[in-house]
Amino acid sequence: MKISFLECSTRKGKGFTLIELLVVLAIIALISSFIFVNLRSAREKGRDGRRFQDINQITKALQLYWVDYEDYPVRTCGLADGQPDCGMGDWETSDSGPEYFMEYLAPYFNDKTPVDPINKREGPGFFGPRPGNYFYAYYRYSSASYCQCDESSPACINVEKPFAILAINNLEAYVPFDLPREGTPLPLEINLPRAVCGDPGPDNLCSVDEYIAGQCRDWSQEFDYSVMLIE
Repeated sequence: MKISFLECSTRKGKGFTLIELLVVLAIIALISSFIFVNLRSAREKGRDGRRFQDINQITKALQLYWVDYEDYPVRTCGLADGQPDCGMGDWETSDSGPEYFMEYLAPYFNDKTPVDPINKREGPGFFGPRPGNYFYAYYRYSSASYCQCDESSPACINVEKPFAILAINNLEAYVPFDLPREGTPLPLEINLPRAVCGDPGPDNLCSVDEYIAGQCRDWSQEFDYSVMLIE
């Protein structure tokens, strides 16, 4: 089959139609959005991974501190010139003066105690709805009054000694960002460490009413991740 020079020239000079251009642009936009979503998800998981690693390191440092001093440290925020005020309820938080966050653990680290990779707070509140508040928190309880319960109950988590709570306020990838949390513990299907004491009952969830009644305490009502260290 012979093709004339005129036919070749016509085919070479033919451009894309408007519909073809729109299809190409739509495909590019779809691929770009897919890449962006996956990149954002990877970054969120990466930051959460660092948070888990940080909390494990701080927990080990607290255990070494206990070996040296036979108790866990009391928060130091606001106790010396230049230090920031404590958070609501006198919690020591990493977003307020990061250089002073658990600075008493510095000897157990190469430099200083790690802080949250975002480490900021939106608004004046301490506990409450997410997202926007990213920080680590620490508090030592000298009394465990609401952690004592009848040990004959299968749900009883009895604590009689002073203890410390170390927490991650907000995780990005492992807890849904729109999950209601005002006074409500995380659902049990979210399999993350949570500090709980007292008797939360057969459902293993400490409700607001049970907490107010002094029956139990569940720190997942405020934090996505929390661990208890008992002296």
